[in-house]
Amino acid sequence: MQKFFIEEAYFNDLTLPEDLIYQAYKVLRYKTDDKFIIGVKEENYLVKIKNISLKELKYEIVEKLDINNELDLYVTIIQGYPKGDKFEDIIKHGTELGASYFIPLIMDRTQFKMDDKRQENKLIRFNKIVKEASEQSFRNIVPKVLSFSYLNNIDLSCYDAIFVCYEEEAKNGKLQGLKNVLKELKSKSNIAFIIGPEGGISDKEINYLKNIKNTYFISLGKRILRTETAPLYCLSAVSYERELK
Repeated sequence: MQKFFIEEAYFNDLTLPEDLIYQAYKVLRYKTDDKFIIGVKEENYLVKIKNISLKELKYEIVEKLDINNELDLYVTIIQGYPKGDKFEDIIKHGTELGASYFIPLIMDRTQFKMDDKRQENKLIRFNKIVKEASEQSFRNIVPKVLSFSYLNNIDLSCYDAIFVCYEEEAKNGKLQGLKNVLKELKSKSNIAFIIGPEGGISDKEINYLKNIKNTYFISLGKRILRTETAPLYCLSAVSYERELK
């Protein structure tokens, strides 16, 4: 069954925005009495179409649904911005796996140049991708992709735990750090994963992070992962440790 996230104003009018009306009518071929799910302000409703055309769609509420498809932790992926379109895959699949926020990070080894206008256009596209992924995966919320940032501009004090993905920890044989901390975190804790771009996290950045409270340097197993694989590993580990009990 299809799910649409909409703003409260459309829900109050028992309709959808124009782009979703088009999708429902032309793409999904919905007809009168067909049902779908609405997500609004973290609540979910099963609704039934009363009438539909290319220009108008009206529905009625069938029931409020008691659904919670969220992790019990708020997870932020702070991702060293990678080359090409890799970040789009990270946010799409990261949304499916339960992330709450994404921050594209300009790091010492980031290999791109982008002016403010292009960054703004990218953010619009990123948040559209996240919304569609949230609908597909039946999330209760739509995660947010925050503005491009630098490491020293992020307020890391708001996190209960910060996990820095650092390959040297694997070389040292320290493979249990992530698992052990995840076990001890209280429900609704805010956590963050910091992941470097293709060239990794620089020594300067590592030294900066060593002075941040509640920071843990972790390995992601014995193998070295690509930058676009690492956040998905982290989110899968959170899901395994916190949900599959």
